[in-house]
Amino acid sequence: MKKNYFLVIVTMLMFTIFLTAAFTFRDGNSDTFTLGEDLKIGKDETVKGAVAVLFGDAVVDGTIDGELAVIFGDAAISGKVNGNVAAIFGDVIAGENSVIGGSAAAVLGQVKKSPGSVIEGETASIKGPFRARGMNFIPMVGISSLVGLIVFFGLSSLLLVLIPDRIGFMADTAPIKIWRRLGIGIVAYILFIPAIIALAITIVGLFVIPFFIAGFFLTVFVGMASVKLTIGKRITGRLEGNSSQYIYLLVGSILVFVLPFIPVLGWLAYIFASCVGLGIVLDTRFGKPRAKAI
Repeated sequence: MKKNYFLVIVTMLMFTIFLTAAFTFRDGNSDTFTLGEDLKIGKDETVKGAVAVLFGDAVVDGTIDGELAVIFGDAAISGKVNGNVAAIFGDVIAGENSVIGGSAAAVLGQVKKSPGSVIEGETASIKGPFRARGMNFIPMVGISSLVGLIVFFGLSSLLLVLIPDRIGFMADTAPIKIWRRLGIGIVAYILFIPAIIALAITIVGLFVIPFFIAGFFLTVFVGMASVKLTIGKRITGRLEGNSSQYIYLLVGSILVFVLPFIPVLGWLAYIFASCVGLGIVLDTRFGKPRAKAI
């Protein structure tokens, strides 16, 4: 049994290192994911399915028959995207004669529409207090922060190996009753210190306190993992293949990771996500579906 756990840990560490290198993942001719490099789609090239780019630009001269999401980079469209286009920490640039079949949105960036371009859906731009594009963002956060990101991603990936059904259930039900779960999480955080004080009154309670604290933060960690998985799935769209869950988790982990670096609003969003995650775990009893009444 110990050997199996050792192999799982080593495998996840190797997988983490692999994901943090620059690479392009493509499932046949559909569902493309690129990390740490630009993605260029030529004029005669057609990509079917969802396309996601992290820490790089997407340059589309051809056709994407699906959605396009770019994080920490620009989405430059000269060809056609049949679905929605979203850029986070970057711009959506619709060149001349380009066609976007859905909506175009830029979070902490701008939607730039050239004459002759067509955006069939809505356009939205949410400008931020600073710009953070591509790999230039990495020096801002520091090596120690990136190491922390890698470690926490590896541990979150380990949860997908050990309890995939429970994590999947919490992620799938995350958008349900979100305000109820936010309230549960807030109450749990508020009661954390009084609970420790109550335990400290008795001698037995003093021995329980370390386990209580460890259990509480483990619960928070599991909740955040489910939230990250949900965010990643929403941004990248549906991907196929055995690696899809880890890609969702990676995308969500990076987005949650950068929130504290955004003044005020970033911290509020991080606290919101943390409270919701804690509420999800408690409300679903650690991802255990409720038995249906017969």
